[in-house]
Amino acid sequence: MTNATLIEVFHDGRENRSSKLANTRNKQKKRVEFHARLQERVIGVDMSTLKSIRWQRLRYYPKTRLYPTVPFDKEKDKPLRHPTPDEVSKACELVDRKFFLMNFGRVVLVDPNDEDSVIAIMEFTPWDQLTETDKENLNFISTFLHQSKEFVNPVGSSTRSWGGKMWGIGWRKSQDFMQKFGRYIKAFPPSKMEKFDKLFQQSKLLCEILGDYYRVEASIMQF
Repeated sequence: MTNATLIEVFHDGRENRSSKLANTRNKQKKRVEFHARLQERVIGVDMSTLKSIRWQRLRYYPKTRLYPTVPFDKEKDKPLRHPTPDEVSKACELVDRKFFLMNFGRVVLVDPNDEDSVIAIMEFTPWDQLTETDKENLNFISTFLHQSKEFVNPVGSSTRSWGGKMWGIGWRKSQDFMQKFGRYIKAFPPSKMEKFDKLFQQSKLLCEILGDYYRVEASIMQF
């Protein structure tokens, strides 16, 4: 191999490395500009958004079924049987392979089908970083919900493959015209009326606590 050939090969390699580096820098620049535009136009900018944000890329798996071998009634939109332990194990393997758990920091989920849309903003706070007020509030909320189960009917279905129950405590910020809101208050004897009244007198404080937390988040989520 001649000196000229050696020089030419070395020169081509250097150009390739320079081209790859330039492409990488260009992608990084576009990503930064894209995130800055989203933060300004969609999320909103204030002091709270100056925290580090984890911009999370998403992929849709529209045809993915956790239990493909479980027969499904399309008309009734429900499975015909519960999954077997082996099917549950395979579903867990699929989730571990294609999905991952988000459990720290401030995460912004960007819609892969719409660059100007944010699916969710989540902020995780470790327990040891919560203030004493936050801990007291969480304890109050969880205690209230637990005690309320005595007076609220659980909502459950034997046809649900995952089982479990849900208690219908909550509220809606809006509803369709002439639409009725479900009532889940359980019938109880007069002897429990005082206990019921005493418990739900606390709902005002509960709403104030939750309202304060939502107000903070609403100040940065300007959709």
